[in-house]
Amino acid sequence: MIDFRYHLVSLVSVFLALAVGIVLGAGPLKEPIGESLQSQVDALRSDRDSLRSDLDAAKGNIDKQNEFVTAAAPELIDGTLDGQEVSIIAAPEADSEQVEEVSNRVKEADGTIAGDVSFVPNTLSLEDSTQFLKRLRTVVPHLPKNDSTAIRAALVIALTGDASMLEDEDDQADAEKQAAKLYDVFVEADRLRTDTDHKTTSLFIVIDDENSTLAEDTEPSPKATDDKGTRTLVTDFITALTAEATSVVVAGDAGSAQNGLVNVLRTEKSRASTVDGLGLGAGPVITVRALASGEAGKHGHFGFAEDAEGILPGKIEEKPSDDTPKGDEK
Repeated sequence: MIDFRYHLVSLVSVFLALAVGIVLGAGPLKEPIGESLQSQVDALRSDRDSLRSDLDAAKGNIDKQNEFVTAAAPELIDGTLDGQEVSIIAAPEADSEQVEEVSNRVKEADGTIAGDVSFVPNTLSLEDSTQFLKRLRTVVPHLPKNDSTAIRAALVIALTGDASMLEDEDDQADAEKQAAKLYDVFVEADRLRTDTDHKTTSLFIVIDDENSTLAEDTEPSPKATDDKGTRTLVTDFITALTAEATSVVVAGDAGSAQNGLVNVLRTEKSRASTVDGLGLGAGPVITVRALASGEAGKHGHFGFAEDAEGILPGKIEEKPSDDTPKGDEK
C-alpha cells in the first residue's frame, strides 16, 4: 500500500533530479549544449543563404530564358497562323497578362483575334436557367431536349457558327443563321463577358486560370435535375467544341498541368491539344504552334510537365502555291 513515506521519497527524487539538471546545465554541460545549439543555428543560417542564392540564380535564368524566347519568337511562329482568325476563351479568373501575351503571339504569327470572351462561373450551369433556356429555345427551337446539352450546343453554335450536333439538316441550317443571336443571349444574360463584336471562328484557345475554376469538382445544383459539376460541364463543352472547330488548344500554367483543366483533359485523352507552362515566356509560343499544328490535323499535349508529349510541336511546312514552278517544290 502506498503511504506518505513513498510520496515523500518520490518528491525528493524529482527535486533532486531537477537540481542536478540545473547544476549540470549551468556548469560542465553549459558550453557543449550552447556550442551545439549555436552550430545548428549557423548551419540553418548557411542553408537559408544558400537556398536564397539558388533561388535568385533560378529567377535570373528564367528571366534570361524568357528574353531568349521573346527574341526567338518571330522565327518560331512567324506565318504559322497566316490570315487565320482566332477566338480566345478565358476562365473566370484567368491572368489578364497571360491572355494578353497569348493574343500578342497570335498576332506575331500573322493571325488576328476574332473574339475575346471570358467565362463566368455559371456560363454552362443549369442553376437559375429557366428564363435563359427559354430565350435560347426561342432563337433556336430545335436545340437538344436535355437542358444541359442545349446550353452547351447553343454556345458552340454561337462561337463556331456550326450546328452539326443537331440531327435534321434543315434545323442545322436554321440554327447556324442564328449564331449571332445566340451569342447575344449569352452576353445579355451575363453568361459571357466580352469587349469584342461577335464573329464565328474555327480556331480556339482556352486559357485556364491559376486556381483552375474550370476544373473545380463542384456539386450540381439540387434544383436542376440535369445539372452537372463544373468540371464535367467544361470538359463536355470542350469535347463538343472540338467536334465543330478545326483546332482547340487549352493552355494553363504548371498548376493547371498538376490539378487543373490541362491535367483533366490529358487524363481523359481529350482531342483538344493542351499546353502547360503558360506562366513562362515559352508558353504562349508553344500555344500558337499547337494551334497551328491542330489546324493541320495534328493534336497533342505540349509543355514541360512529365505527361507532355513534347515541349512544342514541329513547325508546319508551308504548302506550295499553285504557281510554284515544278522542280522548286521540296
